[in-house]
Amino acid sequence: MEKVYDLHIHYTFDIPLKETVEIFKEEFEKTDTEKYCFLSIPYELHGKEVSLEDMQNLKALYLKKAFSPNAYAFAGLEYNSEDLCTLADEFLVQAKEYFSVGYDGIKMLEGYPSLLKARKIPLDHIVYDKFFAFMEQSGYPIIMHMANPKENWDISTASEDAIKLGRVYDSSYPTKEEITNQVFNVMQKFPKLKLILAHFGFFSYDISDAERFLSYPNTAFDITPGGEQLINMSKEWDKWLPFWKKYQDRIFYGTDFYAFPKGDMWEISFNRRPKFVRQFLETNQSHEYLGEQFNGVLLDEKLREKIYRQNFLNLLGKPKQIDISYMIDKAKRLALKSEHKSRYAKEDADFIINNLKD
Repeated sequence: MEKVYDLHIHYTFDIPLKETVEIFKEEFEKTDTEKYCFLSIPYELHGKEVSLEDMQNLKALYLKKAFSPNAYAFAGLEYNSEDLCTLADEFLVQAKEYFSVGYDGIKMLEGYPSLLKARKIPLDHIVYDKFFAFMEQSGYPIIMHMANPKENWDISTASEDAIKLGRVYDSSYPTKEEITNQVFNVMQKFPKLKLILAHFGFFSYDISDAERFLSYPNTAFDITPGGEQLINMSKEWDKWLPFWKKYQDRIFYGTDFYAFPKGDMWEISFNRRPKFVRQFLETNQSHEYLGEQFNGVLLDEKLREKIYRQNFLNLLGKPKQIDISYMIDKAKRLALKSEHKSRYAKEDADFIINNLKD
């Protein structure tokens, strides 16, 4: 099986960090995943409340250290004020800090419909301008989740999973078109921004939007399953294949890989998305993914080489050097906090300190 470099990996299950590392080791080996990019998601929405998981950013950097030299880490912005002017300055300070201590980029979930509704801060708001300006000037990459599948804005077309997970959006949410326009407004202000849209930007419905996004010189897509974008494309592959060939240097392998809790469904769970993506790209046979039939497109081996490995290296190069003293200091501060969202936060902070102090 071909080796792959995965640009889109998460670790949001509430599992002790020590166990998370061991699970990832086994999962990476079983899927021939050779390089890894850990993306922090510091916030989750519970009802109407957006809550911070304060260990997420630090855990990304520790996972990078644990899997060095094959690992990379992207941090997420933290919202520590309700004052937008203060936030604008804080985002800039955070980006510079992350850049200096060893993170390889920034992950933004800010384009997720439920977070946009809860925060009431559109992606093109001036609160992000100083941050985006720094990211553009420094060439520091962003991986952004923008919107969701088009079907999710209509309960009659939304999937059963979307309905079950509460990912159906009524008129109280920004529309998919509004969110898309926000991203294009960002690109108009910062045309050289190094921005990768996850899940192909949910653009499989309109190739002209995908072309428009890639008209900017430093934009790209990852092919992380979601939507299902790849299945949509397979139904019009005669139209999409020229697009993939034209932009073969700007499409990245990604899977939404997780360290799934060990259990009866463990092997099926962690392997479902990688298996789907590879069946799609490496075969011309019929398969099933989440109850839907699809045909593989058997992408040319040279194109797969770029998508699986070379584009990853061109984007990230050598991992940035980690500031170990920063990690220890931050772990000590977090260990002293009395309350955490994760039940393993104190244990994880102590684990990081004990494994780095030598």
